[in-house]
Amino acid sequence: MFTKVNLREALEENRKLTENAEKSIIDRVNDWFIADWEKEQKVAEHIMLGASSEFLPSAEEMEKDRIYTLTEIKSLCIDFRLRFLTTRLFKGPIPREALSKVRMLEARIGCEIKAFMIVAPAPLFKLEDANVDPLLFIPLSDGRFYLVHQWGNDLAWYRKLLVWPLASIQNLAVSIIAISAGFAAIVPTSVMGASLAYLNFYRMALMVWCVVFISGMVSYFWFATGQKFSVEAWKSKHFN
Repeated sequence: MFTKVNLREALEENRKLTENAEKSIIDRVNDWFIADWEKEQKVAEHIMLGASSEFLPSAEEMEKDRIYTLTEIKSLCIDFRLRFLTTRLFKGPIPREALSKVRMLEARIGCEIKAFMIVAPAPLFKLEDANVDPLLFIPLSDGRFYLVHQWGNDLAWYRKLLVWPLASIQNLAVSIIAISAGFAAIVPTSVMGASLAYLNFYRMALMVWCVVFISGMVSYFWFATGQKFSVEAWKSKHFN
């Protein structure tokens, strides 16, 4: 019963206990990482498919300051000439941070999310007929949209100004008239005649000629490239 203790054997026994404990911890950590990776891959697959889902989360389960109406998203897309489409058409990379946020959201509401929409410039989509700042959204049951994640670089401050003429036919007409008036205004009066006043028939005629010329050039480019105004293109899955 009371046998002598061999210190070497006792030391070996302690080593085995320590190794088993360390292996158990490592195995648990590995299992956690594998499970975490598998969940991220599943989220990435759902985003890539961009499928519609019978289940849409309730707005009551979401952060109120991240919920937007379709009208608000449409206004943003028109102002900056962006598209709001299913993630199935998105060809840019989805960052891991976005996947992690979706997983945390799924854990909070207790179910998988399968329907996703994204706001981004047209070049980032695989459009049919055929500077970047994407916004990943989840459709909600009340028709609004929950902003999950934003990534990429901020849009240039002048983008809204540059694309303003493309928002609608009214904006384009105002832009053409403004450019024509500006060009006619800077032409020196001496070119038209030394005895003429600043406001004269020739300056008005020059403005009209510029309107006609620019309108013709824009019309040719517009129809040749199949462009659409932003009020029509913001939710179009077709090219241009």
